[in-house]
This record gives sequence, C-alpha cells and structure tokens, in this order.
Amino acid sequence: MLLREGAKVIGQGITGSEGSRAAKWMVDYGTRVVAGVTPGKGGQTVCGTIPVFNTVKEARDAVGPIDATVVFAPPLRSCDAVVEAIDAGIRLLVVIAEKIPTQDGAYMYAYAKKHGAQIIGPNTTGIINPSKKIKIGLIGGGEPLRMFQPGNVAIVSKSGSVAAEIGVLLKRVGLGISWAVGIGGDRIIGSTYVDILTELEHDPGTKVSVIFGELGGTYEEELAEAIKDGRIKKPVVAFIAGEFTLRLPSEVQFGHAGAIIEGERGRPDHKRRVLREAGAQVANTIDDIVKLVQQNL
Repeated sequence: MLLREGAKVIGQGITGSEGSRAAKWMVDYGTRVVAGVTPGKGGQTVCGTIPVFNTVKEARDAVGPIDATVVFAPPLRSCDAVVEAIDAGIRLLVVIAEKIPTQDGAYMYAYAKKHGAQIIGPNTTGIINPSKKIKIGLIGGGEPLRMFQPGNVAIVSKSGSVAAEIGVLLKRVGLGISWAVGIGGDRIIGSTYVDILTELEHDPGTKVSVIFGELGGTYEEELAEAIKDGRIKKPVVAFIAGEFTLRLPSEVQFGHAGAIIEGERGRPDHKRRVLREAGAQVANTIDDIVKLVQQNL
C-alpha cells in the first residue's frame, strides 16, 4: 500500500460514469493515471489524455510496469478484473464495488495472497496520501483538500464518509494525515486493520493511527491482539460505532455486509473493551478523537 510518489495507476472499468468521474478527480489531485481498461473500448480516451485499452496486458505492454489499479467493474465482474490485473503483475488493487458475491470475495482474497498481491476493499472509497499526491478511488470526492491535508496521522476506516469526517476534525486543529484508507465494509475484505497498520509501522510519515470500526466482524479484536503482542507498536486511537444496536432485537440488520455479530465477538462494547485492554486509546465519541491524537503526538 505504501506507494512511492509518482506511482503508475490504471483504472479498470474507467469508461463508466463512476470510473470516468473518479479518474478526473484523481488526475486533478496529481495522481499519475497512465491508462484505463474496458473490454471493447480500446482506442478511446478518458479525461482527454488517458488511453483506454481492451485488456490489462495491453495497457502494461504500452505503459510499462503498473504499480496499482482501481477496479470500477460491477460486482459480478470484479473478480475477473482482479484476477486479470494480478496476472498482469499488478500488486495493489483497490476494489470499489459493493455486494460482490461472497464466493467471489473469498476467491479474490485467496488469489491475491497466493500471488503476493494486496487488495483494498471491496466496498471501499479508496486510499489517499496528500504529501505524495496519491488518490486512488473515490475517497475525498472532487474536493479532497477540504478534509485531507498533509500530516502524520493515518486514518483506517470501514467507512469512507467517517474517514472524511475524521480528516475534517483533524484539519480544524491544524493536524493532517499521512494516509487515509477505506478498508471496506464487506464480510470478506482484502486488507484488515492489522494488515494496514503493520505496513504503517514501516512508514516514517505516520506517527499515530486512527481507526474507525463498527459492530460486526472480528477485525477490531484481531487488531487488539496485534497491539497486545507487540506487532503494532505505534499509538492507535480507536472509535467504535454502533452502541445503540445493543438495545435492539438481534435479528435487526444494519448497513455493511460485514456488520454481523457472532456471540460476544463483534459487539461494539466488546471491541472497545479488548482494544482498551490491549493499550489502544478508545474514544467515547467521534469528537474525542482529536484530543487523544494530540496526546499521542
């Protein structure tokens, strides 16, 4: 995930309405988008200058090695797009679509692991680094400077909109971000909190990480274990949403596909407790995040 400045990025499904809109935002931000891929649309251009190819291999042959791809393919085609990109040698894939079939999500995850690739998502807004002018995906929309300014705080969130809100809160007190990452809200995601924060341990630009979690899944509990056993040494500030759900019937469903509670694990109160016991700073409200970040810088 820790791409170099000037990293070469392509977009798969870039000629669609969402892909072309995001491509313009990425280019305007300074991201080096070198090609797009849409089967049957080869020969076209996007944003006036980005060439479109029929396959990822054709794009790679034309522009050389590619550092990352953002996959705008629809849910039922995302798995094929991911496999094609990995087979072409791309090792960072940001997968935007939500509601990808669980079987496809599991296959994508296993295929990436087998070939040494990393998936961010599915169901992600993307990643951004203000200092390196890298913006991959929809994160920050068309005006990312309104919420993300350069700094040394990483934001790792299940929700893209909450990542933006945290960025705004930090900006108001003069703080900025090193990286903001939407890990995605599907039940099977390519990169967990532990995966991302383990990488950030080696990032000199990151001094403290803020995570936003919610009910369901066990990724936050896994992070607590990593903090406790010393794999994650940099300070972690955590905000876990969903307390109100504990007062509702268990059969009520919420939001992300990953919001599934199994026994005690997955409950917001359990996540907060184990994170606090592991040594993370746990915010009671989203407004408390800034104070806890300042205490750890």
